[in-house]
This record gives sequence, C-alpha cells and structure tokens, in this order.
Amino acid sequence: MTSLGTKLARLRQKKGYSQKEVADLLHISQPAYHKWETDATKPGAESVTRLCEIYEIEISDLMEDIPTFNITNNDCTIQNIGNPNSNFYAESPDLIKGVLKNQEAITSLLNVQNQLIEALIDRLKA
Repeated sequence: MTSLGTKLARLRQKKGYSQKEVADLLHISQPAYHKWETDATKPGAESVTRLCEIYEIEISDLMEDIPTFNITNNDCTIQNIGNPNSNFYAESPDLIKGVLKNQEAITSLLNVQNQLIEALIDRLKA
C-alpha cells in the first residue's frame, strides 16, 4: 500500500511543483508540507480538499489504496487495486514495467502450453 505522503510527492512531481510552491498555494510553510510527504504528520480535511484542487484529482483518488506491484523473477502480483479509473497511476513507469513483465510471463506460459498440447496431439495420433 502506498502512503499518503508518497502519493503527495508523486502528484507534486507530476505537476512539476516544488514543495515550497505547493506550500505557498496552501498558505503553509514548506517544512509543514514536507512533513506530509514524509508521513510525519497528516493534512487536515480542509487541506486535503485544497490539495485535490491543486492536483486536479478527486478526494477518492488521494485517499483510496492504489495498485502496488511486487515484481520478482518475472512474477508480478497486484495488491490493493484501488480506483481503476485513476489515470495518475496508469502512467506510472513501475506499472508499465510490471504489466510488460507480466505479459512476458504469460507469453512464456502460453508457449509451453502450446508445446504440451502439440505433444499430446502427436501421442493421440500415434
């Protein structure tokens, strides 16, 4: 599961803002905003609403769980699916790499399955 702080950092970076720029838009100090991104503290409801306006997202996109990928030896597992309509995470390089690795693993399994089926058909013909 991705923390709120990590989500805030990713959203800020995607928009090309510095922490100071976002803090100024929120009328708070940069160190206060930094604490949100490092999960030392959490923003209040009013700040969450304002953050969603700044980042042009829905509150549910910020507060719901998001996809988490564990990729090991061509094995890709997806946990905490979250909001399938969120386009922020659909553009994630980690997501794209995970999907590609998963597709490679599926292709490999299908090739092995096809070989086994062909071998079975050959045995049945004999």
